[in-house]
Amino acid sequence: MWIAMMALSASLIFMMEMVGNRAVMPAAFFYGAAAGPAALLLAIHDRTRIGDSVPGTTLVGMFLFGGGVALLLGGYFDALLISEKDNPTILRVGWIEEAAKFVPLLAVALTGAHLTKPAGVALGLSCATGFAIMESMSYAWKSIRHDSAVEAGMVLFMRGLTTPFSHLAWTGLVCAVAFGVWQTRRRVVLTSAVTAAFAAAAVLHSLNDGLLILDLPGGVKLFFPVVAAVSYWLFHRATRDLEKATLSETAPSSA
Repeated sequence: MWIAMMALSASLIFMMEMVGNRAVMPAAFFYGAAAGPAALLLAIHDRTRIGDSVPGTTLVGMFLFGGGVALLLGGYFDALLISEKDNPTILRVGWIEEAAKFVPLLAVALTGAHLTKPAGVALGLSCATGFAIMESMSYAWKSIRHDSAVEAGMVLFMRGLTTPFSHLAWTGLVCAVAFGVWQTRRRVVLTSAVTAAFAAAAVLHSLNDGLLILDLPGGVKLFFPVVAAVSYWLFHRATRDLEKATLSETAPSSA
C-alpha cells in the first residue's frame, strides 16, 4: 500500500511538472501524506484486528473530526507557546500536540462508549492518522517553490517514511495504556501508568522535532532514527496482548 500510494503521488506530481495541470495537486499531496499512516494502519489491523472493535462510522468520524480538532488545538497552542521554529521552545511541541490529539479521545472515553483497549487503540490511531495527514499536507504546501511541487514531493516521501513511527506510534502508545487501564477500572481515571505513557510520548515527540529542527551538531542528529525505533518499540510492546487475543480467537478449537 505504501509503495502504491507513493508511486501515485509521484506520478501526479510528475504529470503536473510536465503539463502544468495544478488541479491535481491536492490529490498528489493527499496520497503522499496518507501513504505511511495508511500502510501502518493496514499492518496493525492485520496483526490485531482492532478495526473490528469499533463501528466503521465511528472510526471515520474520529479520523475526520478528531484529527481536525486535534490540529485546531495543536495549531493554536503551537503558535501561542512556541517562539520560533529554530528556538528551544520547539521542545514544547510534543506536550502540546500529544495533549491536543488526546482531547477527542478523552471526550469519547468520558461518555463510557468504546471503553476497551482494542477500541481505544483503534480510535487513537484514527485520530493520529487524520492529524498526521493534514500536517504532512501543510508541510508539502509550504515546500512549493516557484510553482514546482518536486520539493513538496520529497517532503511527502520523507514524512511517509517517518510518520508511522511518530504520530501514530505516540498516540497509539498513550491509548494502549490509558484504555487498558480504563477497561480494567471500567471508568476514566488518571493513574501513574497513564501519566507515564503520556509523558513518554510527549518527550519522544519533542525529541523528534528538536532533532529535526534545531541547529545541532551532525552527530546528534543521528539519534533521530533511534527516537523513531524507540517510539515504535514502545507502541508494539504496549499492544502485544492485542495480537495474542486475536490469535486465541481465531485458533481452531480442538475436537
